[in-house]
Amino acid sequence: MVSVPSPRLPWLVPLWLAASAILAVAAPADDLSNRLTLLQREVRPKAAMTLMREVYATDRWFTFPKFEETAGFLRRTLEHTGLERVEIVKPPADGKTQFGFWTMPMAWDARSATLELLGDGPPVVLADYRKIPASLGMWSGPTPPGGVVADVVEIASARDLARLDVKGKLVLSARNPADLKWDLVKAGALGAINAFTENPALLDGRQWINAWGDRGWAFNKGDAPLLSFSISPRQAALVGERLKRGRVQVRAKVDTRYYEGTYPYVTGVIPGTGGTDGEEVLTLGHTSEQGAQDNATGVAVMIESLATLNRLIRSGRLARPARTIRILLMGEMYAALHYIAANPGRVKRTVAAMCVDTPAAAFELKGTEYTFYMNPHSGAAYTDGLIQEIARQYFPRVGRPWHWKPFMPGTDSYLGEPSVGIPTTWSYSGTGVETHHNSEDTPDRVDARSLRDLIIVNAAFLYTMAAAGETEAP
Repeated sequence: MVSVPSPRLPWLVPLWLAASAILAVAAPADDLSNRLTLLQREVRPKAAMTLMREVYATDRWFTFPKFEETAGFLRRTLEHTGLERVEIVKPPADGKTQFGFWTMPMAWDARSATLELLGDGPPVVLADYRKIPASLGMWSGPTPPGGVVADVVEIASARDLARLDVKGKLVLSARNPADLKWDLVKAGALGAINAFTENPALLDGRQWINAWGDRGWAFNKGDAPLLSFSISPRQAALVGERLKRGRVQVRAKVDTRYYEGTYPYVTGVIPGTGGTDGEEVLTLGHTSEQGAQDNATGVAVMIESLATLNRLIRSGRLARPARTIRILLMGEMYAALHYIAANPGRVKRTVAAMCVDTPAAAFELKGTEYTFYMNPHSGAAYTDGLIQEIARQYFPRVGRPWHWKPFMPGTDSYLGEPSVGIPTTWSYSGTGVETHHNSEDTPDRVDARSLRDLIIVNAAFLYTMAAAGETEAP
């Protein structure tokens, strides 16, 4: 047996060696098998479904006051679960403070917003934030109290903005208008009406526009407060037909505000025995999204993972691990960057992480099986072999396929980059019926069996890493 001075060592090995470790597992595999059986018996998918619905109920409004409500609920839930050192952290949301070269967004609130199609006969309501929150783009600017009436101009690409007169008008775009924000500002547009969707078959679904910065993702101090609406494919066809016949006008009335606030996130721990110099294992995933699958499911999975482990540890059915297990529930990218910047010592002592940013969709639908994305080649780690071994042992029990793929950043799995240095696995599945960032991403599309599977795999990964010693090194 190779002597390993500290499990914190990154053990950076070629990918072939990480894969071959799967074949070399001996006695620890028996321990893992028994642990998976124990987790299967203890897990509570119904509790996770309830958590998912609670998070969705507030986050679906995607305003910063609602994010604060979600954070308060999560803190109370973690405390009730028995986690320790639970706290809400409040980095600034002021549009100017930077962490890791990312500028924190301006806080934003929306009270109401409507968009009406005018013409012969009664107005046709195209958007109503109070009924369908995704009708309004995040960080949309306000109108005067009485609203505004504006012409609609349809474009196919950014090039159209250079040849068409859009000044003071609302631009109907089949491309995500967030990609055109700076072009819209330069052209003097009043704002945009989004007709883009990732799934045109959802005729009444609205794509959520969650980016509205002049030069990037979030709205920062000094950015232009343009209006932002999102309509359904059925409504886009209606507006398009009217545009073919001539001039089209709409009435927009929006009550929103920008302010300097906070972008809250929540953390808590299952403390270890402390025999590893304060080392930690982390599970992280984001709140502050409008959908049930993205990412209220991930939040519920992480909480139930730790709740399950805590029950088993407190009852003596699992030994308390040497390392602390930490949960981090936060806004995507921005809050994780603040956490890294604010806790450099803790980050150095974090030996592994599981990022849970994923749907938990209908068990039988194609594409809803889980895929585990590995660390970058420059940071290949033992966690790549471990998660494959867990999946290899667990998923045959429930008759479900699974996959693994090389590193694919795009969410908080970037912690696996060597510049941060926390070996991180990201679990992801499809939604079956594509509802990503769509108003159709609702709780009724979440499958408790998919939640169960991810809870068990996440819990097994966290506990195995938290309890691992020299015998687990191979």
